[in-house]
Amino acid sequence: MNKKILLSMLFSFGLCFTACDDYLDVHPATGFTEAEVFSSESEIQSAVAGVYTLMLTDDAYSNRLAFVFNPNTDVEMSGISTNTVNVNGSDIACFEPKPYWTTLNSTWNAMYKIINLSNDIIQGIENSAIYKADTKDKPSAITQLYGEVKTLRAMVYLDMIRIWGDVVFRTTSSSGDEDFRVGVTDRNKILEFLIDDLKSVEPLMQYASALDYGPERASRSFNQGLIGLLALTRGGWTLRPDSDVASIGHMVRGENHELYYDIAIQYLGKVINEGQHDLKLSYRNFWIGQNNWVTPVNDDVMFSLPLLKNTSGEYGYAIGIPILEGSHPYGSASGSLSLSGTYLYSFDNKDLRRDITCAPYSYDANLNQVIRLDLAKLAVAKWSKLYSTSPLGGTSTKATGINYSWMRFADVLLMYAEAVNERFGPRQDAQECLKRVRRRAFSQADWSAKVDSYVSSKSNSDLFFQAIMDERAWEFGGESKRKFDLARWNKYSEVIYNQYNKFVNWGKVANGAYVPGIDQVPGSVYWKSIPDPNNAGRTILDIKGIDEILQAKPAGYTEQVFATSWYSLNNETASYEPRNDIKWSFRGFINFNNASSLSPNTPLRYLCPYPSKVISDHRGAIQNYYGFNY
Repeated sequence: MNKKILLSMLFSFGLCFTACDDYLDVHPATGFTEAEVFSSESEIQSAVAGVYTLMLTDDAYSNRLAFVFNPNTDVEMSGISTNTVNVNGSDIACFEPKPYWTTLNSTWNAMYKIINLSNDIIQGIENSAIYKADTKDKPSAITQLYGEVKTLRAMVYLDMIRIWGDVVFRTTSSSGDEDFRVGVTDRNKILEFLIDDLKSVEPLMQYASALDYGPERASRSFNQGLIGLLALTRGGWTLRPDSDVASIGHMVRGENHELYYDIAIQYLGKVINEGQHDLKLSYRNFWIGQNNWVTPVNDDVMFSLPLLKNTSGEYGYAIGIPILEGSHPYGSASGSLSLSGTYLYSFDNKDLRRDITCAPYSYDANLNQVIRLDLAKLAVAKWSKLYSTSPLGGTSTKATGINYSWMRFADVLLMYAEAVNERFGPRQDAQECLKRVRRRAFSQADWSAKVDSYVSSKSNSDLFFQAIMDERAWEFGGESKRKFDLARWNKYSEVIYNQYNKFVNWGKVANGAYVPGIDQVPGSVYWKSIPDPNNAGRTILDIKGIDEILQAKPAGYTEQVFATSWYSLNNETASYEPRNDIKWSFRGFINFNNASSLSPNTPLRYLCPYPSKVISDHRGAIQNYYGFNY
């Protein structure tokens, strides 16, 4: 696509609305009056473009929201090998973030800059002559822009709620002189407002096929999908504080959750029935296209943040297959976001998503594959600079401009199936949605067994819900959705409790111990380099021990120790113990010192604390709970 020119031209325009540090102070002198800015459709479009430019900063969706704020799950995982608190950032993964971290404060401010600019624009459109003159009986360019900015505001508020819980809520323009003694609003009240707000603009928005930049703008279908997600979040579970601020808190389901699941069914059903999106491309070709800056209008992408080449975005760099700097034109890639090693083995061997999601290798300076498989070192294969047919070169190491697909049609299908199952059990329409996702995941020759029979076997609501849990893990690996899913399902503590014990038990079994219910585990895998059939002079890995667990090294292969190294003799204590990155990777919840005292129902603190500066700025109106009150 011809992409993002308007946004890059208007970057400074967007920043002029929100150029200062405190999120309440958003009106520096700009030389523009409201009447001038909102006097024509093109000027209003320029103002809305300013919202997108703010969303593309590192403190927002170019970096922090894409992968930095990732607590560990059974899918995405950072290995933490120490019980020492990190200075600024990485302990979010192990559920021990700190209020004084500047990363939290900078993202809080960045998100409110987006919200405040959105509020300015909403007010400006409402007061504009062009909006007042519109008949509002059908979608138009001006009603699309109005709905667009409301949809973006709702998306940002949802992400803030999923990170912090209750947050400061305002929907009107700020003049910068408000009383700073403003507290937070209950998250359910915010979600209820946003659902009703998006409902009001949905009929007057346009589909991506009618918009320039297509799904790189918030469309009517995305509005509908977002209503569904907001409703599932409102009807789902969330961590609530106890009166004792030092307590972790407790999980509570939103009251009247049935109503919100019904809303989800209605609006997710609209997306499906209106037929604007589908799963046309194969799973592999979809991701290859993403890495080549191609976002089809009527396929999987519902909304994609339009990141800019050489300016923003770290997909392919921090999120993707690692690459060493060399004489090649691709530049380096860190592959900082990793997947759990056990996640690789959760896939069906015939699932086509596995090898485009999981990369048990990296690339050296000569672009030869190098083994990279351990407890938390599995690379995310959905993004790789090597997929690009027009590499940007070493001068653009980080700012790849590969889009952030915030919502996909597969997400809508699985959310719809989840909502229907919650209300009515595994009804036929819910089964069909799950089948649609799985048909893309398997070759047609396997559909009878892997799609039809598999889905039919999930014959009650509990089995079907577990199938949805599994499918979302396999479909969205590396896309930072798992943490939010587990929280709203009230499954986060159970999954992490089981994951910790899975690592320990796999290590024990790999070293010859008996653990009930576990017969075989991949103690090692085996690899050798072979010529790359698609690139002369380069090598790829032939890896054995993934499709089937091997007990002996095949001739001519090199051993890569896997689960065997996870549990071994500690020479200092003279006892067998799990490895340090098992002991401490979930330490804010379960760790080597407390594992025996926890249960799968112990509350897990997945939320972040309010930044210290926010608490001081609000002069006592905001305080931390969940044990963060220090």
